[in-house]
Amino acid sequence: METDSFFCQLLKQLPQTLFELLGQPSERANDYRFDSVEIKKSFRIDGLFVPTKPELPVYFVEVQFRRNATFYANLFAKVFLFLEANPTMRDWAAVAIFESRRFEPKHLEAYEDLLRSKRVTRVFLDEYQVPADPPLGLGILQLVTAPVEDVKRLVGILARKAESAEVDIELGKKVIELTEELLLRRFTEFDREEVRKMFQLQDIRKSKVWQEAHQEGIAEGKEIGLEEGKSLEKRKTVRRCLAKGMSVKETADFMEISVHEVRRLAKDVE
Repeated sequence: METDSFFCQLLKQLPQTLFELLGQPSERANDYRFDSVEIKKSFRIDGLFVPTKPELPVYFVEVQFRRNATFYANLFAKVFLFLEANPTMRDWAAVAIFESRRFEPKHLEAYEDLLRSKRVTRVFLDEYQVPADPPLGLGILQLVTAPVEDVKRLVGILARKAESAEVDIELGKKVIELTEELLLRRFTEFDREEVRKMFQLQDIRKSKVWQEAHQEGIAEGKEIGLEEGKSLEKRKTVRRCLAKGMSVKETADFMEISVHEVRRLAKDVE
């Protein structure tokens, strides 16, 4: 299951998920800025939560869904390279998220002191005890390792929550899109339309709530498009349209360019 880009989007769009996963208040996300950064052109951090208050720790998040003997060496190299480049950071914590314990490296002797410290949290999703009524982000994470026979029921619960009056329209739209992306990565034998039909996600896309959010995103994207020029401005437009929740195909249709061009431009702005 390809996960890096998905988890980056999940943590970027629902940053409270990290703190919920750690058993902290979701409001803690308000004190952080999320980023996915490259250090010295050698190391990319899956997720970096930089605090806006100096007394809070910076969080390094790494996701691992396959075996890698040097995972911890790589993680701690990133941590200390970042701290070297940012000497004003006073505190740090690392969160390693594994699909299963079987993907954690076997030989941990060199890292035992760090792994036993309060600075490092290891999360094994197939062992994680999800609350009976989980927040939206944890509900999405639950789908990673849920038994196949339970997935449709859990998706239905998420969809109903996303449509509820208590959930902001834009947030609900993000939840459905993230759920859809996760399902595509888990059930690779199906295409997007088959996944939508199988889990009844096409129904919610026809709802009034979804249509209002969708039209708002398109309208805002068009407004951006009118203000932008060519070259660099076109790349900015692609970035903003995608950030507003428009799909690659919708962005391509809106800008009257090819899907390939949208993907190229999106890559240019990463």
